[in-house]
Amino acid sequence: MLQAKFYETYYFCNIVHNVLRDQFSYIRMINEFYCDDQIFYLAAPFEKYSAFHYFIEFIVEDVYLEEAFEADIDEIKGLNSTHEAVREYYDLSKLPIEKAFDFHRIDYQSFHSHLLDSGKSISNFDVNDIDSYIEEIRLSQSYEDLTKQTVKEIFHVLFQNRQLMLSFNEMMARSLELSSDQIVDEGIKHQFTRPGILKRQTIPKWVQRAVFFRDRGRCVLCDKDLSGTLNIDNLENYDHIVPLAKNGFNDVSNIQLLCRECNQEKRDGSAITSSSYQTWYPYNEI
Repeated sequence: MLQAKFYETYYFCNIVHNVLRDQFSYIRMINEFYCDDQIFYLAAPFEKYSAFHYFIEFIVEDVYLEEAFEADIDEIKGLNSTHEAVREYYDLSKLPIEKAFDFHRIDYQSFHSHLLDSGKSISNFDVNDIDSYIEEIRLSQSYEDLTKQTVKEIFHVLFQNRQLMLSFNEMMARSLELSSDQIVDEGIKHQFTRPGILKRQTIPKWVQRAVFFRDRGRCVLCDKDLSGTLNIDNLENYDHIVPLAKNGFNDVSNIQLLCRECNQEKRDGSAITSSSYQTWYPYNEI
């Protein structure tokens, strides 16, 4: 059970969405995610902390870092031009990441405390002190707890968007294809049938359950009921959105629910999903 706090979750969701929808504009940042041989380790089969989780984490960390250095130093110092009651109400003396810690009620070392340990105060620090604080806090358990909570909340929201899952997995497939001429570490070489192509793996029950409930027990292409309630002969098929033969991943984000007929038609190797979703209730009935 996920205890959702949703502190700026939709803000992060929007950033992840924009990056995946306009990858060319963010290509330099994206390359840092899967550069060198990192793509091979992201290809581990059906990890519960999936490749998409790691991508979200990468974005979240980048945003936290960027926001820290965009903070108004004069504002944090609490200049006399700002009334004390206003500073206290809006927490102007805190970095954005500290406000996130506070919201999630996670204990952490404050920036103020860090400054005192360094022999400085809130009135005489500079950007180098922010850098030092961020580097230190990123190594803490508090930061790990905050990141994991934030990532899980974002995943909870975005996993429902199959078109976004298609965009993410097409991005990963392109990277895996481009990396196919690199030497794969012997420890993970057994996961591949040939360079750039992963072996088919048994889809775990937890993946099947997650996908079945997300897709509401219906074929995402033709909307056929696969729950067994209407027709016990309709069998569910768990399909790779981006096929393995097209450098697809064995990842929960790359699986969708199809009926037998649609799954057979899709065997031409196309990467396809649907943007159609079941409404929570019918709008044309009283």
